[in-house]
Formats: sequence, structure tokens, C-alpha cells
Amino acid sequence: MNRRFVRLALAAVGLWGALIGTAAAKYPDKPLRMIVPYAAGGGVDNITRVVAKGLGTRLDQSIVVDNRPGASANIGANMVAKASADGYTLLIGATFLAFNRATTTNLPYDAAKDLIPVARLGKAPFVLVVPAVLPIKTVAELVAYMKANPNKASYGAVGAGSPTNLIFPKNTNTQPIQILYKGGAAAMPDLIAGRLTFMIQTASEVLPLIRSGKLRALAVTGLTRFNQLPDVPTMKEAGVPDLESTGWWGVFAPANTPAAIVKRLSDEVQLVMKQPDVIAALYKMGIESAPMPSSEFRPFFDQELKSYADVARQFNLTVN
Repeated sequence: MNRRFVRLALAAVGLWGALIGTAAAKYPDKPLRMIVPYAAGGGVDNITRVVAKGLGTRLDQSIVVDNRPGASANIGANMVAKASADGYTLLIGATFLAFNRATTTNLPYDAAKDLIPVARLGKAPFVLVVPAVLPIKTVAELVAYMKANPNKASYGAVGAGSPTNLIFPKNTNTQPIQILYKGGAAAMPDLIAGRLTFMIQTASEVLPLIRSGKLRALAVTGLTRFNQLPDVPTMKEAGVPDLESTGWWGVFAPANTPAAIVKRLSDEVQLVMKQPDVIAALYKMGIESAPMPSSEFRPFFDQELKSYADVARQFNLTVN
């Protein structure tokens, strides 16, 4: 009886494996959905639309970009974490996954367990910008302004738990008011008009406005200067330590998505990100195409989770 049970169990496992293999072989046979956990027009949305177009062509399927902003990007991320693990619902994730996990209590999902890193797309530094209408030209002048106007200075943020936004006031001994937005694009009118004092956003969201003269860049994060803003100092050069992290974007799938589907997506994304038109489109946004397959993206993501957790503990960064 025991032997018969074992044989039946093995047969069932084999049948299940065959069914998964068949499904993966036919994948994709219907449109895909890419969840963007921010409003349209921001950095995550912009890179998603470029990648979705190229990936849809390679997969010979349409890809619907679905904006689901709210709760510091956790609404959209949770949707994907709870979605069917069939490769048809994907998340365009970014650094927010790491810093939300590190700083936000009672999250409805765990980015380390409920999502699979499929492929990294690109990277870019964060840029500290002020409206051109304000007479502030250096980080030192910004700090002096905030200390002289403690009830007036404010900054826009699209994630309440972003360590970059939280560390900057701590390390400059200032207390600007945080104003939350559902996406970077939604904050830009207030920033440009001077209703916000500053923002620290990825280069992709602010570079066009810096070029047009509507915003002024004061510093960038990272270990080296940004090649598209060579005259702008790093945060460390400007006198603000501990702001060396840079932004990145990547494709994620729900946990338990079949390995064959993850590999197919990963392989196709690598090819998309190497296309000259994609590289040029991202460069124009201020993003460097930096593809990374799933086998490399997984340890990269794990290290990002650890790094942001370490920073959150070091600076006691917590968002309820």
C-alpha cells in the first residue's frame, strides 16, 4: 500500500510538472499587465512605458500599464504580491520596495518573500532640487534658509519612509515639513511654483525641468558625480554624509511564478534593455540602462534590502 501511494504521488508530481512545463512553453498567450504603484507621469511610470513597448514586441503580446498609486507605493506592490503566480501580472519595482520594508510597520506583504526579482532595468542617482524662483544656489544656502524659516520650509515626497528624505534633515539638523504626493509628477507644479522648498527625486523625474531652467540642482547622491550634471556636487562633497544610495528600477513577479516563465521574462528584458532606441530614451530621461538577469538581480535585491534595513536601524527611521 505504501509503495502504491508513493508511485501515485510521484506520478501526480510528474503530471503537475508537465502541466507547468506546458503552460510555460505557451507563455504568454494573452496580454500582460504591468502594475506601476505611482501616478502617471513620474519616473517609475516613464521607464515602464518604454520597457512595456519593447517587451510587448518581443513577447508578441500587448502589455497594459496599470497605474495603482497610494500608500507610498504599497497598494500596487501588494496587488502583485497577492496576484496569481502565472507571469501575467508584473510589478515595476524600485528602491521603494527596500526602504518601505525597512521603515514601514504593518506592511501587508513582504518584498523579500512575496515577490521574485525578474530583471533589473536601469539606475540613476537621486537629485536634490529647489525651484528656480528661490534664490538658493547651494546646499549650504538651503540649510541656512530652512533654519531661518522652520515653519515655512517644506519638501515633497512620494514615499513617507524614504531614507534619503529622512536622513537629509537629520544630517543637516533641520525640520522641514513633509508633504506627501501620489507621484513625483503630481508634486512638480508645487515645487516649480515655490510652494515646496525642495525635493530629492531620481534624476529621471527632475532632469527635464533642470534643463529647462525651472528647477535648480544642488547635489546628487552616489559616490561619484552624475555624468549628465557634471557641475553638480555629490551630497558628500556638499557636506551631507550618508547619502550615497542611488535609485534603480526592476521587474518583479509574484512568488511561486514558474522558473521557466521568470527566465523567459528575464532573458527578453535583457535584450530589450540593450536596444539602442531604449538606451537613448532612458538616457534622455536621466536613466542609465543597467540590465541585470534574475540570477544577478536576486542577490542585488537582497543586498538592497539589507542595506536599507541597516540604515533604518542606524538612523532610527520608522514610518507608521
